[in-house]
Amino acid sequence: MNALQLNVSAHRQEQLAILGKALMVTFLLMAVYAFLTHFAVASTTDEFSTVSTKFEGWVTGSLGKLAGFVALAVGSVVAAVKKDWSWFFGAVVLSVGVGIIVTIINASFTATI
Repeated sequence: MNALQLNVSAHRQEQLAILGKALMVTFLLMAVYAFLTHFAVASTTDEFSTVSTKFEGWVTGSLGKLAGFVALAVGSVVAAVKKDWSWFFGAVVLSVGVGIIVTIINASFTATI
């Protein structure tokens, strides 16, 4: 391997590390939010349905669409400037992934054994 290949490989690893940290922080914030809202509405009879409905409305409504659009716009700009399409595809995965995560969370709370 020459020095240029090593530099490109190190740069790619650095970008993956940044993306990994961003995803971990996002999931951590979602978990903290879910944990705090669980105790915030614990005095009602149906603890989670109101908060779950509101959160699902945010993600699938105008706020979620705006966040997905902003992620795609930023990913497109960074991909065009750096000529690295992994930023664009990362934004697509993040935009679509949030919608899928909400569906999985709702299914896990409504599942019966």
